[in-house]
Amino acid sequence: MKKILVLTAALVFSASSCFAIASGATGTMLLDGTDEGMALHGDPTAATATTALIGKMSTGVGVGWITETGGYTLVTQHKSGTKAYGTSYDSTSMFQTVSDSTPGTPILAVPTATDTSDFTGTDWKSM
Repeated sequence: MKKILVLTAALVFSASSCFAIASGATGTMLLDGTDEGMALHGDPTAATATTALIGKMSTGVGVGWITETGGYTLVTQHKSGTKAYGTSYDSTSMFQTVSDSTPGTPILAVPTATDTSDFTGTDWKSM
């Protein structure tokens, strides 16, 4: 039993470093074609295009994000759509909102906080 606890603790500590990114980093959703197919690579020290691929955006999908020490928020939207989807580190929910704006206009280009506060109010619904 002690071996399982030690192994689990080691995996938790090593896994958290895989998602490390500079504190205060942000990414702006553009939806103009320049951020299509963006890929997220992970590495404990410095991620590059040759390190482990964590995820890749589909064609036409943009992403906006913010990170701080111990937290993150992500928002995605398709360039021809009026729905945006988001999540953050402190929630197991996905959030969705629909806008009356012109398709391709980012609903939330850059999240403002690393928690679910961007997804509160009547516009965002938990899925």
